[in-house]
Amino acid sequence: MKKTSLSIYSFITLLLAIISGCDMVNNGLKQSDIELIAEKLDLSYEFIEARGKADCLPNKSLEQCNVFQLSLTMPIALDKPGWQVYFSHQSPIVKTESHDFSIEKINADLYRLYAKEKFKGFEPEKTMRILLITKAVQSKSALSQPNFYVMAEGLKATAIISSLSN
Repeated sequence: MKKTSLSIYSFITLLLAIISGCDMVNNGLKQSDIELIAEKLDLSYEFIEARGKADCLPNKSLEQCNVFQLSLTMPIALDKPGWQVYFSHQSPIVKTESHDFSIEKINADLYRLYAKEKFKGFEPEKTMRILLITKAVQSKSALSQPNFYVMAEGLKATAIISSLSN
């Protein structure tokens, strides 16, 4: 699947989020922790299926939707809370399904993934899966993997290596 980079608008919004701190708590994270996550996190993003109106949302408010799966795997144990992942998604995310993570819209096509309170960290090689249900958009680039950036308050955002375009 072809990968795409952040739009200029999303990149500027990400920079503003970094500067403002976004009311996040980094829980003692250091820049080296952010860099470790960026280097070691195996992040995969794949298109699962397109669905019709009856199968998108319980209230049938969408004519069509797409389902993606975001998978996160760490080769080592990691239980440091306070980090978030920012990414740009061209088709609006209307629902997420995950026991351990939430995704919120920041602005336009910029989203933030963060761990829920009950998330106790990564176990080595255990994959965490997040389903994303998005509004169907008629664009091939809407199916492309965005770049993902990990950050915490007061620390520099760093691109997650496994999400970068080849």
